[in-house]
Parts: sequence; structure tokens; C-alpha cells
Amino acid sequence: MSTEKRLSTPELVDEIRSSLVVKTGWIPMFSGPDGPSGVSDKASLSGIAQSLLEFADAPTMPSTVAQQLRRASESAAAAVAADNATAYGHLGAAYAYVVQARRVASNDAIS
Repeated sequence: MSTEKRLSTPELVDEIRSSLVVKTGWIPMFSGPDGPSGVSDKASLSGIAQSLLEFADAPTMPSTVAQQLRRASESAAAAVAADNATAYGHLGAAYAYVVQARRVASNDAIS
């Protein structure tokens, strides 16, 4: 039996948002000064989805990271219009893609 706690819907949104926050998020930092600026710590889910897409399309973003961010954006956007049960699945997918993007970014930075 697992004692791990699943993240709630608000926690998933917070985790995804925190990666995009202007001054502290890893995505704006990774993208550099010529990339998009990121979001506020109060950004809505639709704003998060849009920001993920902007970073994915940024010329400074490596294609391997951009691919994961684009998928995260699509999943987050799907969560906006979905019912609660379906939204949770889309948010879980978006979070997983953001985690994958960070791993790929870390590997790119090391290489």
C-alpha cells in the first residue's frame, strides 16, 4: 500500500505555475532574457497554458524542451474547458510534461 499523497487539482496548477513565475520559475530562467517573461504567481490556468505555448515557440528554447512544453500547453488548455474529473487528468499530464521538460533542460545544460 502506498502512503504517497496525490497532488490535488489546485496543487497541480500551483506546481505548473511555479515553473513559469517571472522571477523564480525555471522556464523563464532557462529561456534567458530574450525569451518570454513568464506569469505572475496568480496567473489563471488559461494564462498558464498560453505562457507554456509562448515558451515552446520561443526561438531561444531548445527543440527537445519546446516539444514537452507544447504538450504541457495542450494538456493545460484542455483542462480549462473540461469537467473536474477530466481536468484532473489533463493537469496531471501537463505537470508530467513540465517535469519531463525540466529533465531534458537539465540534460541539455549538462551536455
